[in-house]
Amino acid sequence: MKTHLIYLLCLCFGATFLLGCSSEDDGDSNNNPNDAIITVNIAEYPNSGNLITTINSSLGGELSYTITSQTVSQAAIISGNELRVGDWLAFDFETNENLFVTVNVSNQNETETLDYKIAIQNVDDIWAFLNTSRSDYESANDGDWIQITESEYNDLYNYLSETTKTGASDSQIFNNTAIENYSGNRTISNNNSSTMPLNSYLFAFKYYSWINNVSSNKVKLSLEDASGPYMDFGNTLPTHNDEYNHFVLKGSNTPTSSEGYIGMYTAGAIGVKDSNGNSYKWRNGDVENLDNTASGIVFLHQSLSTTLKQWD
Repeated sequence: MKTHLIYLLCLCFGATFLLGCSSEDDGDSNNNPNDAIITVNIAEYPNSGNLITTINSSLGGELSYTITSQTVSQAAIISGNELRVGDWLAFDFETNENLFVTVNVSNQNETETLDYKIAIQNVDDIWAFLNTSRSDYESANDGDWIQITESEYNDLYNYLSETTKTGASDSQIFNNTAIENYSGNRTISNNNSSTMPLNSYLFAFKYYSWINNVSSNKVKLSLEDASGPYMDFGNTLPTHNDEYNHFVLKGSNTPTSSEGYIGMYTAGAIGVKDSNGNSYKWRNGDVENLDNTASGIVFLHQSLSTTLKQWD
């Protein structure tokens, strides 16, 4: 009998001890392991402040939300119970296909940790940075040059990855030297060290026209040297007027096989600036090879290219 009583006492004591331990563990506010990463899809290049997702917590009461880690600083921000875009430049598919963000949710007594995977959906990067000219770009065929605004041209250079300017440099274009005219019906190229890198995709072009209603100008590219041979790149430029004109190419799909020299055929007079020591090539007519060399001016034309294709 004594043995049976002692056994019952031990059993009760053990059960009380286990219940006490279980109750204490349940009150541990940091014991909330995540079951899974929450995946959210978002299109490339959103605007700062755009909603990524609403943060849903299993906790009750008045909640506070804190980002405790993220793969790119300030990529995401908290606004109330919402995860929103912070630094929109972090949402570049070519740089970050996924962003990871950890959020702690707390009601002061308990804390829940939520892990988010933000999957960035690839888009046509040229399309993304066109506002005024987007519909023209959408309706164009591969090989068409579309006239765009100066700000769109600058955005393409500033925000597309691995971009190079070839032809006249910005310092030559924007210095205080007066713009003068140079006769048309010629194929021309600056013979300087500003060349397009190997394996580049040419996608944008700008130049200064001296006259209005120009309709037969062409962008040209040489993959050998500044003398040529120059081949037409894309279709004829659309009709445009005097001053600086900016264009983007739809469907540039073939990279250069060597360093490239940018040139153009200009049916009418174009703008040049005095530039001591700058050499250039030219020849009358719409031709492939340039056998005349001179110096002292720079043709005001420039192209954009990238070694990373970022469009369809």
